[in-house]
Amino acid sequence: MNKAIFIILILILISGCIGGVKEKDIEEDFHKGTQGVTMNFVRNAPPSKIYEGDYLAVSVELFNKGAYPDVGTFQGKLEISGFDIAAINGRWEGGNAMPADLNGKSVYNPIGGYGVMTYEASNVNVPFDADSYPADIIVHSCYSYKTIASPLVCIDPDPYEAVSEAKVCNVGNQMLSGGQGAPVAVTKIEQEVGADTIYFRIYIKNVGGGSVINPSAYDVCPFNLDFEHLNQVVVNADTSFDSGPRCTPAGTTSDPVHLINGEGLIFCSFRKPSVQSAYLTPLNIQLSYVYSSSISKHVDIINIR
Repeated sequence: MNKAIFIILILILISGCIGGVKEKDIEEDFHKGTQGVTMNFVRNAPPSKIYEGDYLAVSVELFNKGAYPDVGTFQGKLEISGFDIAAINGRWEGGNAMPADLNGKSVYNPIGGYGVMTYEASNVNVPFDADSYPADIIVHSCYSYKTIASPLVCIDPDPYEAVSEAKVCNVGNQMLSGGQGAPVAVTKIEQEVGADTIYFRIYIKNVGGGSVINPSAYDVCPFNLDFEHLNQVVVNADTSFDSGPRCTPAGTTSDPVHLINGEGLIFCSFRKPSVQSAYLTPLNIQLSYVYSSSISKHVDIINIR
């Protein structure tokens, strides 16, 4: 009987260890990395060579490699360009909207959303009397995205006191590396403390290789964008003790953060809380923007007449 009890205890311990691994996996933070939605052409769609009169399919794989959105409806679209419509004149099968369920990585979907979209042209043509027509097929993506960052910051009512005491943290600057599961990242936090105010400089960078666009310009992306729409990010920042800081710029669609050479910053002032000692708390930061990138492939249409 004692031997049987011993075996049962061993099994319980093993089960607990396995359960612990699963629990750790569940708690994994998916807000890492520097990618959003990436695209690939499906093999031979389009082919590198096609003959006049043939059917053409341009199939694009979509991968949401970021962490947004974890729930809700994804908003994005594809556009196509690079050729004379007299040569290729087709349409997106089912429309050009990206799948609404192209959600980001999460506990329930650790690899992120996936979809395939196809542009179809039933009868390609060489639009002039020549042996072939060279077409550079370019597929553009435009999608609404957000970066969610919650770095822990030190809230110290008197960081410069003459008599030092033991504290759980110290006010200072911190670098944030590795991204937050999005193509625009918070890279650095600088902190200063005044008599009644805590100041944060929040540094932002385009780390995804595409274009950052003001969220208000989604409908005109990518072909009708103006210079005033580019390199703009809307920012919302708050803490547990102040949900409405004063920020410069304001971080709104009408007064966004401008990225110069891919980088920008926002300066926010928070009311200092009434506390006696230092403690750690999240600085909640949300960046909103439209992101755009493109892929291309050369296709030759051969005249067989």
